Amino acid sequence: MPHLHKARRAGVPLVQVDPRYTSQTCAECGQRDKRNRPDQETFHCRSCGVVAHADHNAALNIAARGVEDWGAVNRPHAA
Repeated sequence: MPHLHKARRAGVPLVQVDPRYTSQTCAECGQRDKRNRPDQETFHCRSCGVVAHADHNAALNIAARGVEDWGAVNRPHAA
């Protein structure tokens, strides 16, 4: 990925995350269901009722995964 090289060169930390199912998973409650995406731009959680723009909901899930992965990468190793 060209962006990875540019980020490293600029000293910017970068964490790659698996984007699978981020558009079907509720950023509020974590419930995943294909039916949460009734159309291309709408997200409507079948479990908790959250309604959001689908891209915004997916971006929140990707950000949360990045935070989780960043913590795992930077966690100190026990001796």
